[in-house]
Amino acid sequence: MSLDHQVLLGHILDAIENDSLVLPTLPDVAIKLQELIDNPNVSADEIVLTLSSDPFISAQLIKSANGAAFADKRLVENVRGAISRLGYRQVRNLVMAITMNKMFSAKNPVINKKMKSVWEHSREVAAASYVLAARQPHLSPDQAMLAGLVHEIGVLPLCLHIEKTHAQIADETLHELLQKCSATIGTKLLKKWNFPNDLVTVIAEHEKLQRDSINIPRADYSDVITIANLHYSSTPDAPIAWHEITSVQRLGLSEEECANFLETYAERIAAVAEMLGISSSSKQAAMETATAGTESYTTAHHEDGTHAHGTGILSSLQAFWRSLWKS
Repeated sequence: MSLDHQVLLGHILDAIENDSLVLPTLPDVAIKLQELIDNPNVSADEIVLTLSSDPFISAQLIKSANGAAFADKRLVENVRGAISRLGYRQVRNLVMAITMNKMFSAKNPVINKKMKSVWEHSREVAAASYVLAARQPHLSPDQAMLAGLVHEIGVLPLCLHIEKTHAQIADETLHELLQKCSATIGTKLLKKWNFPNDLVTVIAEHEKLQRDSINIPRADYSDVITIANLHYSSTPDAPIAWHEITSVQRLGLSEEECANFLETYAERIAAVAEMLGISSSSKQAAMETATAGTESYTTAHHEDGTHAHGTGILSSLQAFWRSLWKS
């Protein structure tokens, strides 16, 4: 790293320490939706009214409600129908994905390339995390998806800050700056956005492959993101020592199940990925990194299979998954 870039790193670290780094805010529709969902007395009319104020979001929700996961359902034609089919929490996740997709953009080509890459990776991890969490009765697949979407969120304010203060930057330097600072900034940002603590901790914990099994007796969202993230971060030349990763043990997975995960659950992951706007070419590229195999684990019944507010995506996906086993 050049002296100039060392100075930039120093400025960023000082800004983090002094809480002077500008953190982005969520769009009004996302903030309002979260407030409504957190209210146990919320009505469907209130959520419909909020979402209908944004035509683009409304259109994307209807598109998702008519996706591959619901191929055997009748066509949804309005926001109310989309909410009923998807469930409140899944609607929240999709609104988050839609708004974040707009935020992960920059004019600087080096920074824009990095932001697009991180956002693509985050959505891939989110889709895989949904499938992984479906096995854990105490975890919500919807919440796991949200954790996947935001596990690299610290990249967003850092990239925007670097673009504003440093017109020219090499890709290697940007990567180093993000490695040093993004987790700290991401934690601050999720706290500002009032995310629950079990998702905030994912940012700092998901890359710790030997997390303390004594103080963490059962799997949490950090464990789910750890496994999903490894699948989309690894290369064929660097095989993963699954037996050394404590998250594998807490999730009750075997080494073979981990190694074959992307191959075994390709269709399930694809059904979720489609809702998050991941192209088929991106999914195919991710699949090519997976090791072929036939071992699978049984999808467990999840206590959150249908939400109190709406039918939710999980019940429809589970029906879709059962049809795969019969084929």
